[in-house]
Amino acid sequence: MSGSIEARLKSPSRARSPSAASHPFPPAPEVEAEVLIHPEDADAILPHRHDARGSCEVNDNDTEPSGDDGNAAVVAEAKPWWRTPSAWWILFVTPILTIARASTQAPRVEIYIQLACDAYKPDTSVGGAIGRFLPSVLSLAGGSDRWKFCSSDPDVQAAVAQLATAMSISTGVLGCLTTAWWGSMSDRRGRTRIIAIAMTGQMIDALGILLVCTFSNLIPGGYWALLVAPILAGILGGVNTVGSTLNAYIADCTDLTTRSRYFSLTVGLVFVGYSIGPTLGSLIITWTGSTLSVFYFSTLIHGLYVLAALFIIPESLSVAQRDEFRRAHHEEGKRLKEERAEGGLSAWLLSALGFLRPLSLLLPVTIATPEGNKRRNWSLFLLAAGYGSMISLKGDITYEYQYMSLTFGWTSKQLGYYTSALGTARAIYLMVLLPFLMEFLQRLTSGRQQPTAAIDLAVARGSLVIEAIAYVFMALASTGALFTAFAVVSTLGIAFTPAINTVASAVYTQQGGKELGKLFGALGVVQTICSLVLGPFIFGMTYMRTVKTAPKSIFVVTVAALVLSFITLAPIRLQHHHTPDTSGSGTDVEGGAGSDSEQARETDESAPLLTSEGTRSRKPGQASYTVS
Repeated sequence: MSGSIEARLKSPSRARSPSAASHPFPPAPEVEAEVLIHPEDADAILPHRHDARGSCEVNDNDTEPSGDDGNAAVVAEAKPWWRTPSAWWILFVTPILTIARASTQAPRVEIYIQLACDAYKPDTSVGGAIGRFLPSVLSLAGGSDRWKFCSSDPDVQAAVAQLATAMSISTGVLGCLTTAWWGSMSDRRGRTRIIAIAMTGQMIDALGILLVCTFSNLIPGGYWALLVAPILAGILGGVNTVGSTLNAYIADCTDLTTRSRYFSLTVGLVFVGYSIGPTLGSLIITWTGSTLSVFYFSTLIHGLYVLAALFIIPESLSVAQRDEFRRAHHEEGKRLKEERAEGGLSAWLLSALGFLRPLSLLLPVTIATPEGNKRRNWSLFLLAAGYGSMISLKGDITYEYQYMSLTFGWTSKQLGYYTSALGTARAIYLMVLLPFLMEFLQRLTSGRQQPTAAIDLAVARGSLVIEAIAYVFMALASTGALFTAFAVVSTLGIAFTPAINTVASAVYTQQGGKELGKLFGALGVVQTICSLVLGPFIFGMTYMRTVKTAPKSIFVVTVAALVLSFITLAPIRLQHHHTPDTSGSGTDVEGGAGSDSEQARETDESAPLLTSEGTRSRKPGQASYTVS
């Protein structure tokens, strides 16, 4: 093959079927929103972050703040708005960045199918081996018939699924390993610098598509060269570093009384971006006649934001704060060096696996019953297992796209409209309908003696049931319209995340826990591992192995994950007289509860915190479903 494949991406009226995407696919909106739902989760990567109380509004990049509060106030008042750190710097760009990422979500499937076709079926439309030496534009001269053949070919589908799995795992694993390091660096070097670096990784991800497509005949490795960009993006922190550092910037510039409003607004803007982005991407393809145009658009937006982070957006941490964090980091480094010298190989292994240590918070605990006996309490462990099983579904979006291209022959434009429809449905349900539903349920049960979070537990279980039923009908759907209708119904499962967060906080406080930052940091580790590593691996291997004989198997695995999540949540019982701000009573899986003084957590809570801020702006028995 020779020449660029860009010419093959130009045809405003193609009726062809793309195949798979991957994760470096932008993450599903609920996954990206999950990074923003917990303000404290920013500290999963920011171990030295200060307890921000709006102090950034009197900080300056280049000068240390005055020790006199009155002088600092004068400086803050005199400073022009474009030099004043504010959460609005982040809120303004959030929908723009999300639109840029989401606009490339569906078009990636066309890129991958074309590259896989060139590798596995290069001589279909031209005849014989000569197709290998003709320009790429001629190798697809069969038009829609060529695309229909390629998208329905099981070898091409399996190849793209293999590529997608490799890309997802590369980004996920590297993101897990590097996010904490970049987060600590943002404490010492500044938020905006790390935002720029992590955003450069996202820009490289889109730029990699352009380079591989434009020089497909020159780059060694064929379509596997696409792996380079997500690997670089993972090394630079990935989407988790972007989201968490943006969270930290907002937390630096807000106090506890207003922080939840800003984070709720950010979550809403993420969903707005994912509602608009895919449709905008489809329109750009229609206007330009080139699928690659959306990647130019995405690269441009990310590049402009990198420049803005470096030269326009004010730094939220003062020089004095960064110096303080550098001293703390230096002291911690000396302590760790001494521990490693004394502990030998075991100390090095524990240090390497340090990002997993917060999971110890989720292990079963021993509680004392009113009868004086001791028993294991599995509630928090089961809840985390159910959460991980559910969130792993977010790793199957690549293969759902493959299924739609295989079964319905959808193009990137149709997939874009489909994705926007689901994003809009999620946004409307989460921000409009769900708050009314929760208010109705609370009024309905107001006369009963039951824990506040019992409603949230019921909503979480109900969300799993609805989504499982919807996926069953999605697998049975014979037309694209029916599939879309049932997919819209499945978006009702988005209520699971805020509901399970409330239940988790209630269970944790009833077991004697007080530092909710620890809890949500541990759940953040579960979310990262399951959605970025385990989920893509399980769904990718399933689709690769079954696409030739039973492509609907991907939905069987999806329903199985939902059923498993429901089973793990079923035994959890909440104590009836729950008081969220006290140490709480033990929540027993079978419903028994120990007294406050009798129970104690026997897990290692001395593990490094994923968060340094142990409080939240709302009480653990309350859910926040609204976007202010």
